[in-house]
Amino acid sequence: MEISSQTIIITAIISISISIIAFLLYSRLKKSRYDQENNKALLESIRYSLEEKMYGINDRLIQSEERWRDVNHLLIKNEYPERESPLNDNNRIYYSNFLKENGIEQNDLIIDNKLIFILTPFHDKYYEDYKVIKDVCAQNGFKSFRGDENYFKSDIFPEMLKLIVKSSLIIANINGRNPNVLYELGIAQALDKPVLLISKEPDNLPIDIKSKRFLIYSSYADLQEKIRAELFNLTK
Repeated sequence: MEISSQTIIITAIISISISIIAFLLYSRLKKSRYDQENNKALLESIRYSLEEKMYGINDRLIQSEERWRDVNHLLIKNEYPERESPLNDNNRIYYSNFLKENGIEQNDLIIDNKLIFILTPFHDKYYEDYKVIKDVCAQNGFKSFRGDENYFKSDIFPEMLKLIVKSSLIIANINGRNPNVLYELGIAQALDKPVLLISKEPDNLPIDIKSKRFLIYSSYADLQEKIRAELFNLTK
């Protein structure tokens, strides 16, 4: 009887100990997850604040022609190409070492004629421009994405590169001259992808990112009509 009682007591102590350890581990894991979410939210807030300041500074720097020329001495006013749109030129991309090293496979080189990749700053200031483009794409039977619309468990760059490679057209919003947009635009142009630049600022087109096609728009309605006209070129 005594042995049986001792066994029950020992079993109870072990069970309680296991429960306490499990609770402590769960609490620590929950706290770690909470801290990660907090850190992620904090970093996102800092990024948003820095971008807001950057765009504000950029707007102030180009308020006058003199200040604009001082900051952007590599830009040339009114030298825009007037060539025909190359949107139907969808030749297969050369399978370079750069693509291989970044996880692009042979099957990824096949162009999706209904896929359009939108390069745009991930900032509320430019969300309406993006929404207009995406809506027009959908109305004309095209799928369109920007880099933050999909959740990627690993490095985001190979996934974005894959979208650039597979797209039939790249639409790049160069308003604000966002570094990520310009970097991805450089890759798209190096891959000889059909690129359509859009901007509200006719004097703000850097010479080193000139495209065979670009659109200057004055309003969202104007942007909508001009994008629709360009997409018509893809289907004729």
